[in-house]
Amino acid sequence: MEKIIFNGQAGALQGAWHPVAGSGDFLIICHPHPLHDGTMDNKVVTTVARTYQDMGVNVLRFNFRGVGQSEGLYGDIAGEVQDCQSALQWLTQHEDVKRLFLAGFSFGAYVAAKVAYELKQDYPQLSMEHLLLVAPSVINSPFESATPLVCPTTVIMGGKDEVVPYQEVSDWSDGLYPPAEFIDLPEASHFFHGQLVLMKKEIKRSLASYF
Repeated sequence: MEKIIFNGQAGALQGAWHPVAGSGDFLIICHPHPLHDGTMDNKVVTTVARTYQDMGVNVLRFNFRGVGQSEGLYGDIAGEVQDCQSALQWLTQHEDVKRLFLAGFSFGAYVAAKVAYELKQDYPQLSMEHLLLVAPSVINSPFESATPLVCPTTVIMGGKDEVVPYQEVSDWSDGLYPPAEFIDLPEASHFFHGQLVLMKKEIKRSLASYF
C-alpha cells in the first residue's frame, strides 16, 4: 500500500493506493459519512478493498474532505462527489485505466453512484464496468439524481441493519432500472460484524464473470 496525497477542489486529499502489477482494472471506493466517523479505514471499506485486490484489481481508497489528513470541511454531499471525481482524475492521470469499478458503503454508496452516473459525460473513453453499493443510505441521499443505473450494479444489505432501514433499501432496489442484483445477508448489521467473510464471498461470487 502506498500513501498518496492528491489535489481536490477543497484542498489536498489523503489516499491509500493498492497497486496490482500488470492489471488494467481499477476500483475507487467511497467511505461512510464524514460527520459520523466515516473514514477510508472503516473495516467494511478495507474488506471490500481487499476483496477486489484478491481478484486482481488496483484499488484507491481516500478520505473525503475534512477527514483524516484531507483538507477542507464537510461538503454537504456535493463536495464529497467532487472529492471522488478528484480521485478519478488522479487515477486517470497516473494510470492506464482499462476497466473502472466503483464502490461505496452507506453514505459513500450514493457518492459512488453519482460519479458513475456522470462518468460518460466527464470521461466518455472510460469503460464503467460495475457499481457496488453496500448498505446504501437511500433515506438520506438523493439517489434519484444518480439513476437510472449506467452499469451492472450489486446492492448488499444486512437483514439486521440498525442504521439504514432494510425494507427501504429492498424496495428501492426492486425499483431500479436496469435491475440490480440484491444480496441479502440476513444476520448482518450495518457494519457487518461477524459477517465480513460472508460479504467478501458474496462480492466475489457476484463479480466472478468479470474475472
